[in-house]
Amino acid sequence: MQITDAQPIDIIHAMTNQDLYMYKRKDSKGDFRDLVRYDSAMQNTKTGTVFVSERKQDLMNGKGIVVTSYETLAEKYNRLSHWTPNTYRGGTYYDFAKRKIKGHNKENLKQVNVIGFDIDTKDVDLYGIFMACDELNLPWPNVLLETPRGYQGFFILETPFFIHKQGDYKALRIADRVASNVLESLHRYVPEMDRNCNPFGFYRIPHDDNVIYFDDTPTNTASLIDWSKAYEREQRKPSFQVFYGGKHASACHYVSSDWYKALLQATTITSGEYASSRNNALLTLAIANYADGIDYQTAYDVLDQWNSALFKPLPLQEFERTINSAYSGKYKGVKRSYVESLLENWTDGSVAFAGQNGWYKFKKEREDRERSHYYEWEQDIIQYINEHTNPQNPFLQGSIRMLAENMGIPLSSLKKIFKKSSILYRQTVGKGRAAVTYLTTKSMLFNHLIYVRKQGVKTVQLLFDMIFPRSIKLNNISQPSNKSYFDRSDTS
Repeated sequence: MQITDAQPIDIIHAMTNQDLYMYKRKDSKGDFRDLVRYDSAMQNTKTGTVFVSERKQDLMNGKGIVVTSYETLAEKYNRLSHWTPNTYRGGTYYDFAKRKIKGHNKENLKQVNVIGFDIDTKDVDLYGIFMACDELNLPWPNVLLETPRGYQGFFILETPFFIHKQGDYKALRIADRVASNVLESLHRYVPEMDRNCNPFGFYRIPHDDNVIYFDDTPTNTASLIDWSKAYEREQRKPSFQVFYGGKHASACHYVSSDWYKALLQATTITSGEYASSRNNALLTLAIANYADGIDYQTAYDVLDQWNSALFKPLPLQEFERTINSAYSGKYKGVKRSYVESLLENWTDGSVAFAGQNGWYKFKKEREDRERSHYYEWEQDIIQYINEHTNPQNPFLQGSIRMLAENMGIPLSSLKKIFKKSSILYRQTVGKGRAAVTYLTTKSMLFNHLIYVRKQGVKTVQLLFDMIFPRSIKLNNISQPSNKSYFDRSDTS
């Protein structure tokens, strides 16, 4: 997988699913014989139309240009700011002299080629989009563009949604529904993403300076529809209606609280969030049951439903270990700060913690514990990397022992973290005493690759085999030597 061999016009072709006419209808610069052959081959084919604008201000004023050919786009794309990657049946002007365009309404769509999204800030971890897609079992976006204020991305559909009036625009309604589910689900992981943007409207057009990522393998449309149906089934799951009986029922102040009910409905809780992970959420909910005197089996059944509803449930062994820990008698109440962190990260913020502060009877503060938990060490490493690297120079380097000493982490713990972590990236070059380990986070490496792309390097193969498990292996990078990628800051 690579992003830079394709020119912007190639990306434009891919995003429109080859639905425009190849040549201008008039004044084409193409070879006459090619024009004749192409025109003959396309006689029974109806091609589409896109709308473009040279400036955002023009677009806001309803001004633009109706374009029907790739030849026109090839001449103009670097002078354009916006376009409609989803193609229309045709277009015209309210006022030709003033270029007031007409026809870019949903009902006039010919086909939906892409699902777009908008991020209106630079302060976002772009790698988090790919991680979110993995968590949601979504394909990765095919295109990422940088805009003056943020980023825009697109899923290119392998088979477009072909829009017809028959059936009351059924294909359009399906496309709209799928797009809405994609944006809604991603927004939970990437809150900077605008879930209310028009997925079929105007977007920035690819040009020489704004393409930061491109994968030409389109999204399978049928699989995306199946994903959307499954997503909706998850959202329609009935709310937990749990009735606790027995002598303690009237004294249940935790399990009857709004915060407890809100966490039971949170199905997007995942791993990797210190104090807000699935394990911590389960432990908090289980402790609430134990503190309220709910019997073990009742709590088990309720929380088993909750775990099964998660997008990525805990394994059974881990699930039972956590509940057994909650019912061991070590904990006398929930920890308020943990509940508030869970509510902040995984709910809509409409519910706040109410009740006793709670406490852990035997839990020691981190500085008093003999060994920190591995996920805490991982967070320390990530923080250290972020403080000592940047997109221009993304790697810490040295022997593993030296890195462990610099970060204040036991060598044995560091090695175990390397084996467990899905966030860190390391590469060792050489053997024995001459070996050098390069360490960074996948987010920092991704930002470095974007930085390199912005420097105008036109043949960057972006190491996606190292960053993303699903990417194609790049043989020329998989076995670095001492004079390899890692020694170059200005080329790649």
